[in-house]
Amino acid sequence: MAGALISTTIPNLINGVSQQPYALRLASQCELQENAHSSVVEGLRKRPGTTHRAKITNAPAGELFTHTINRDRNEQYEVIVGNGALKVYDLKTGVEKTVAFPNGTAYLAAADPRSAFKAVTIADYTFLINRTITVQQDTTLSASRQPEAIVWIKQGAYGTKYSINLNGNTAEVNTPDGSVAAHIAQVQTDAIAANLITAINSAAPGFTFVRSGSSIWIRKNDGNDFTVNVTDSQGDQATKLVKRSVQRFSDLPAKGFDGFSVEIAGDQSSSFDNYYVKYQTSSGFESGVWVESVKGGEAIRLKSSTMAHALVREANGTFTFKQVTWEDRKVGDLDSSPMPSFVGKKMNDIFFHRNRLGFIADENVCFSRASDFFNFFRSSATQVLDTDPIDAAVSHIKVSILQHAIPFNETLLLFSEQTQFQLGAVDLLTPETIAINQTTEFECSLKARPVGSGRNIYFTFNRGEFSGLREYYVDGDTKTNDANDVTSHVPAYVPKDISKMAASSSEDTIAMLSENERNTIYVYKYYWNDQEKLQSAWYKWTFPATDTILSVEFVESNLYLIIRRADGVFIESMSVNPGTKDTGFDFGLHLDRKVTEAGCTVSYNATTNKTTITPPYATEAGLLPASEQYVIVARNGDPTKKPGQVIPYTLSGNSLVVSGQLVNFFIGRNYVMRYRFSTFVIKEEAVGGGQMTVGEGRIQLRKANLTYDLSGYFRVEVTPLRRDTYTYIFSGRVIGSAKNVIGQVAVDRGRFAFPIMSKNDAVTIDIVNDTFLPCAFLSAEWEALYVIRSKRL
Repeated sequence: MAGALISTTIPNLINGVSQQPYALRLASQCELQENAHSSVVEGLRKRPGTTHRAKITNAPAGELFTHTINRDRNEQYEVIVGNGALKVYDLKTGVEKTVAFPNGTAYLAAADPRSAFKAVTIADYTFLINRTITVQQDTTLSASRQPEAIVWIKQGAYGTKYSINLNGNTAEVNTPDGSVAAHIAQVQTDAIAANLITAINSAAPGFTFVRSGSSIWIRKNDGNDFTVNVTDSQGDQATKLVKRSVQRFSDLPAKGFDGFSVEIAGDQSSSFDNYYVKYQTSSGFESGVWVESVKGGEAIRLKSSTMAHALVREANGTFTFKQVTWEDRKVGDLDSSPMPSFVGKKMNDIFFHRNRLGFIADENVCFSRASDFFNFFRSSATQVLDTDPIDAAVSHIKVSILQHAIPFNETLLLFSEQTQFQLGAVDLLTPETIAINQTTEFECSLKARPVGSGRNIYFTFNRGEFSGLREYYVDGDTKTNDANDVTSHVPAYVPKDISKMAASSSEDTIAMLSENERNTIYVYKYYWNDQEKLQSAWYKWTFPATDTILSVEFVESNLYLIIRRADGVFIESMSVNPGTKDTGFDFGLHLDRKVTEAGCTVSYNATTNKTTITPPYATEAGLLPASEQYVIVARNGDPTKKPGQVIPYTLSGNSLVVSGQLVNFFIGRNYVMRYRFSTFVIKEEAVGGGQMTVGEGRIQLRKANLTYDLSGYFRVEVTPLRRDTYTYIFSGRVIGSAKNVIGQVAVDRGRFAFPIMSKNDAVTIDIVNDTFLPCAFLSAEWEALYVIRSKRL
């Protein structure tokens, strides 16, 4: 029963953690991965450190809502709402921007800003909704005019009697028979109107009469209502009374009086119901036109203090937060042009789609007019226009309270707790063409807003005490929607109650925060090659227990973090793109809260020959373990120190004191990377395709090799079962290498071999890096003595 010496290769280490039995895992998956990043370009590497950007507040704050404004490549801002205040920071410089508050500060009050607010940015406008406030209609009513009437002399005829009865008082005018030519002047319609005014003035005092052409405007002087009736001996075809309403638009005189309003009741020949018009001129008695109007005495306005507010970037680079002046209802009544369905409800989301601003509330989706984001009312009560607002509800057998609206594949994807709906149109999105269809039935966690990345949308769901993540997509063959569970191989890895997700399509990365581990970022890294997914990796980035990560946001390849600590709330950034370097180095220094001397207060005492450094934050003395202490690293330009030299220091309050004069340096907090290999197994080709694990025999591991790239330090910790840990260190310095230069940081490529000498399932193998130096791993090999009693066929 002689053993065979075998070896096998792990082609890469970039597929993250798997919780499957080790016999079912891919060779490129691992048992544990903390503070490491899986890149298809650079392999497995220590995660990038964070750079200090700004301190938001000196005192610890509660929960915060954050929103990123990515205006262009030169202007990127972070909006932060909390404790009833709103602040804006430049993400590139960390400088707080000036924000004016002419009104609207009461809208910023919320017990939990993180869940209370949502926002969307359209050009220089960022619209913000408070989900705890019920939208109301304003108490302002449309203007109601005093009772009035128009008597219109439509025709002048010889030998005709024109009579008017006003509050029971009758006056009449009789036209001559036309026997002489001079009679023609008396049958002109304007002359008849003038004569009627003369006659009724004496018969019915207390009224005001104004004539414009053949029309007579009548109003009672005390403003009270009155009765009026007109008749003529032409079968009542020669006169027309206009008061409150008429049957048809053609019943109106060509000349009216400015502001005179009337209802068009409509008839069977029209396709629309009653509507309202008023006569409009530049002054009272000039020629004008009849235009559609609104019924008097009804609500016409949304209450601005309960509606979405706007943060506006001004031309001078400052910002203004204020209430929005929403357009009033200008036509119809509350039946023909009703208030939007979100009135009386709390908004759940705000979005922008097909050149319309939109809100969701309860089971309804409401769009503004096309290209008119401040208008949610129809432009005409007589016809439905393509540009009119859209107000539609989802239909389902379950109660489907909509929570999120995400543009997706030229449609709008609507999320309720258990159902997804797709809102779209064949061509233009109009009130006539809109369609909302139930598309899939997946449970969804409502705390974290789904995020889009590339061609997919990602949303979370709770699985007992843990969370899952689904990848929503359109099947290219069947053209149907589906969602894969990308956490199926790590079902108990991500804690439940994900509160925030951020996605970078540039880096194929999704970062998630859980309410149950506030100092940890869970990362999902993927890579598609056409229709084939080559990477689906899960791992986590940890921070000290004293840190509470309030929010994360991606802007291109930069991850921005809002972190609360004992001394305040901070903005930090992390560049996750490959090839990131710090000034003066061929790599990025792996330190958190990284800052140069320019961001610190530095003083040199020539008498004591000591340099005192005070960073822009507290150094958390006594709160951090030894592996996470602050590190000072000299950089280019310092006259007495070599780049990469670690400078020892002593703490004095919040300051770090070093011997000698230190001019140019980086300072930051250390963090530990740890990667634990899966149990090494032998695999062979399966009959039906793929690979299967060989379970028979004993695998006695002898050694392993790591292929590393641009590494300055790492160590391998081998811990056999019930035995001590053996440590094997790579220092970056390889004898004979041209890169091993005294006085310089050594970073090299190559292969690192280390012994194991243990049974494959009775040993733990970790890669650890607890320095600021880089490490990257491309592949691994292991060698073992394989003993089996029988020969496999």
